[in-house]
Amino acid sequence: MKTRTQIFVLAAVLSYLLTASALAEVSAITGTISKVTAYRGQALVTRTISVELAPGTSELIVGNLPAKIIPESLYAQTSENLTVLSVRYRERAVRADTREEVKALDAQIKTVRNQLRYAERDHKHGGNLWAKYDNIWKLAVDASHVDLNRGLLASEQIQSLAEYLQSKWNTLHQNALKLEDQMAELKEQLELLNRKRKALDTGRSRTEREAVLFIRKDGNKKAAIELSYLVNGANWLPQYNLRANPDKSTVLIEYNAVVNQTSGEDWNGVALSLSTAEPAMVAGAPVLEPMAVVLASRRPTEKPSSQISAGVPMQVDRPGGLNGRYIDRSKHFRELIKSRRTQSTKGAAAQKQLGQIAITNQALEFGATRKDLERMKEQISEIARIEGVSVTYNLPGKLSLPSRTDQQLVTVAAVSAEADFTLVATPLLTDYVYLQAELLNDSKTIFLPGPASMFRNGEFVGKSNLPIVTVGEKFTAGFGIDSQIQAVRELEDKKTRIQGGNRIDTYHYRIALSNYRGTPAELRLLDRLPSTDDNSIKIELLKTAPELSKNAEYLRTLRKKGILRWDMNLKPNSVDQNATVVNYSFTMEYDKNMQIRPSRAGN
Repeated sequence: MKTRTQIFVLAAVLSYLLTASALAEVSAITGTISKVTAYRGQALVTRTISVELAPGTSELIVGNLPAKIIPESLYAQTSENLTVLSVRYRERAVRADTREEVKALDAQIKTVRNQLRYAERDHKHGGNLWAKYDNIWKLAVDASHVDLNRGLLASEQIQSLAEYLQSKWNTLHQNALKLEDQMAELKEQLELLNRKRKALDTGRSRTEREAVLFIRKDGNKKAAIELSYLVNGANWLPQYNLRANPDKSTVLIEYNAVVNQTSGEDWNGVALSLSTAEPAMVAGAPVLEPMAVVLASRRPTEKPSSQISAGVPMQVDRPGGLNGRYIDRSKHFRELIKSRRTQSTKGAAAQKQLGQIAITNQALEFGATRKDLERMKEQISEIARIEGVSVTYNLPGKLSLPSRTDQQLVTVAAVSAEADFTLVATPLLTDYVYLQAELLNDSKTIFLPGPASMFRNGEFVGKSNLPIVTVGEKFTAGFGIDSQIQAVRELEDKKTRIQGGNRIDTYHYRIALSNYRGTPAELRLLDRLPSTDDNSIKIELLKTAPELSKNAEYLRTLRKKGILRWDMNLKPNSVDQNATVVNYSFTMEYDKNMQIRPSRAGN
């Protein structure tokens, strides 16, 4: 019985050792980062792994995962002859960074540190020699002050010693200067190398991160595996250069992306995509739960909803209002929409947060006035247009983006667009006349909102912002000031008369347009009449010379709001007495006991 027990224990130990030996032979591989999709704040990284596996079940360890990996996002896809049984994430402590570039940089740092240490020791040694020679000099000086007939040194010896010491001091002084210059240079090199080393450490730690895959292989085909995971520390923003050529009626739109990634791993020679989508790795949907409501007493400053719907509460305090001032709740509503978008990517994992956002959202709707609703609709429309567009750009070729804090510029697209150039003068706002172009995006690229540098005939003219422009959509871009065109606006005359109980004011304006060019100039002139929804104020355009623009879009929209537009063709060298002149007059009729004043913004 004892012998059987010993045999059983021995077999168990042997089995354990064989298993441990087999596991110890499983070495980590890294694979090759083949493609990356950069989102706003995150990136989806895919590694391609080619490995020889025996038929049956195998354990595969993929190492050197980045520090900013999101472990729960790990997943693997394989070829037809493979089946991924499980993928799990693990971490283990390591002593040193194993990257080749880090090893090379550490070797440089060590060399420079040694050189600096040797230079400091040499400098210190020179100082010690200086002190020793100084003592000998004192001895020679003391000897020169005694009777040379009884002294140990003759005058010739003292002179020779002084010359020798002076030579040594000069040599030590020159060596000290050289060593000080050398130490300063070595310190600068060491500081630069340490900064590079710190940049390489961005997003990394002394922890090895690994993915452990259990795979079953059928047949003898080579295993092809794609391991994908999300990382934090990645972002991109659109940036544009618009290069106008008015003589050819074209604008070159250079669409670039400023990419920044500090994930902790370099992306070398990858297929890079840029996306505005929100990466979601959760399959379960959140559950809509019942919402209970109760009655509560109305605050003293609140008015019944019947009064609110009648349009009365413009000057009525609402909850949070002060002294009759309207409180805009639409900004809070906008923040709720943004927060919901962020939490929505977590699905059922964000059940509690999404539920609370929904309750707050409905509470805002229950207490909303008609004005609130209008502004909420505006917020929804704006967010849906700017943030609701999901676009993915697949960049051509292979790109490399190291993990570092510096921003890196990549090209998304270059589009040549036909442009309709015109000059725009708005003398009520500014004395300057601007060159403007109407462009059509007839490419297959959607332009996202972003800053733009504007160029005209190769010269930089200023900064601007490009709005979101979908495929087939027109947009307007400005290309700076044209100093050869001037517009001067003046109120020539004002007359007032009383008719019955009303006051009638008549205004006469004159706008002079000067063209200092030797060529004709197409110009769009803009001015305005006051506008109102108050039926007790009557505003009427009496006459205008020349006539207003016949543009259908202008007549349908801006003309109804009081904006005046003239489409002008200025003759060459039309200045001073030959300047092009626009005249117009309008009247305002209202109660003589009242006065006209601009409406406050928001009312």
